[in-house]
Amino acid sequence: VEFAAEQDMSARGHGLISYDGLPDWLVTGTWTAESLTELLREHVTTVVGHYADEYPGVVTQWDVVSNAFRPDGTLRDSIWRDVIGDDYIRIAFEAARRADPDALLLYDDFFDDLAVTQDAINSGVAMAPGATADRSSCDDIPKCVGVRQMIGALSVAGTPIDGIGLQSRLLSPEPADLASFSTWIGDLGLVWAITEFDVPLPITEITNPESLAFQADRYAEALTACLESISCNTFVTWGITDRLPPEIDNTGGSFGAALWFDSADTPKPILDAMATALGQVGEATTTTDVADTAAVTIPPTTNALPSDPGTGSDPPVALIVGAAGVALATVIVLLLRRTRRSST
Repeated sequence: VEFAAEQDMSARGHGLISYDGLPDWLVTGTWTAESLTELLREHVTTVVGHYADEYPGVVTQWDVVSNAFRPDGTLRDSIWRDVIGDDYIRIAFEAARRADPDALLLYDDFFDDLAVTQDAINSGVAMAPGATADRSSCDDIPKCVGVRQMIGALSVAGTPIDGIGLQSRLLSPEPADLASFSTWIGDLGLVWAITEFDVPLPITEITNPESLAFQADRYAEALTACLESISCNTFVTWGITDRLPPEIDNTGGSFGAALWFDSADTPKPILDAMATALGQVGEATTTTDVADTAAVTIPPTTNALPSDPGTGSDPPVALIVGAAGVALATVIVLLLRRTRRSST
């Protein structure tokens, strides 16, 4: 955040309140609804208020609550919900708004097919379908229906929720059309953001030029969907180089190389694809000669691969995300800066 301030850049805060990644003293503590509510408010107020006071106008967005819903569309059990009740979501957003009246406040979750399936396995919840090319409507995704119902009701009731983050860590070979899938968010009068985008490839495919082209196309399609939507102003990638891969991996090591530079920091076709989507095409900078990775044991998999920026927006700016509360990861993002909450 300090670097962003020095360079006249923006930053976004991620992960204020989540169900996991919490310290032992919190999850094993003895709490009443009143004492945990006080702690939640203090945490959100302290973190958001620090950046608002020390770096005014730099941290322009916060993912206030993340991953609160199960794949089946019901709320997850967590220390927050178990002790405070469902109202913890409203409390968190209201505390964030008081701490920074100008920041864009988002609810962040994932709706993707294979990621949802793996989450269901981990949580013991019956598997529920996630978004794919054939299921690009919120009505088809149980989690989306649950999020739409609760977040929509909170928003109508005056809770200061400005938008929805779609994590979009795409494992499916036929991912959802984000332009179609996001329509329900605009219908609620909210903005939407792509907040954790990456496209892992089967490890056996990471040097295949056709697979790299497929990966680049998915990046470009997602970025274009955001650029062309009046309700989207943020595109975040979950890292930048395969040399420093994300720690989160639900595939047992069978997928990887999800980012836009390879393990030798050589640009992959993703870079040119995103430059083209942004209308900033120059000399070719990428290569399909991708550095090999260390040999790994590959579990069986059936995930075979298939063979104009909007007006009124400022140029995109590369940012560094300031982690808040739960330390999830440090990511590089592209923020397409527009007037805050211009579509709400």
